[in-house]
Amino acid sequence: MDTGSRLHRLLADRPAPLRDAVIASRMLLRTASLLEQRIDAALAPHGLTMREYLALVLIADDAVEPLRPSDLGTSLNANRTRITRLLDGLEARGLVRRVPDQADRRSLHLAQTEAGAALVAAATPLAHAAYLAAWAPLGEDGTRRTGGALRRLHEHLAKDAS
Repeated sequence: MDTGSRLHRLLADRPAPLRDAVIASRMLLRTASLLEQRIDAALAPHGLTMREYLALVLIADDAVEPLRPSDLGTSLNANRTRITRLLDGLEARGLVRRVPDQADRRSLHLAQTEAGAALVAAATPLAHAAYLAAWAPLGEDGTRRTGGALRRLHEHLAKDAS
């Protein structure tokens, strides 16, 4: 028996709005996991995961606005321990550097190395192709509408989390 049919059976006697909300939530979580697996597979030839790739892309923006490890954690929805491990791995591979902040020596910001920039440049076409392929069944308009709906849901949940 698959999880979907089990959920439907367990929620059969619940009000439709609750049933729909639970099923949509479960579908969203499972879909996010499958999307991450898809992007991980696309980036595997470059020895990257989706989170590592996203970290490198975000760190590359440091010329505009320096990125602190805590900001990266917020962007990647990862706790301090996960970010430290992620950065340790990227730093060990020579892809990023932790740089003392000139204004506050107790603080660090992150910088991408030339090797990190080269890896991002090589991996980006694969990541972009994987994103486009994953969303292709919805078409451009459906992707845009879904993105808008997810943005509204995110804003609602983020507001309540504050």
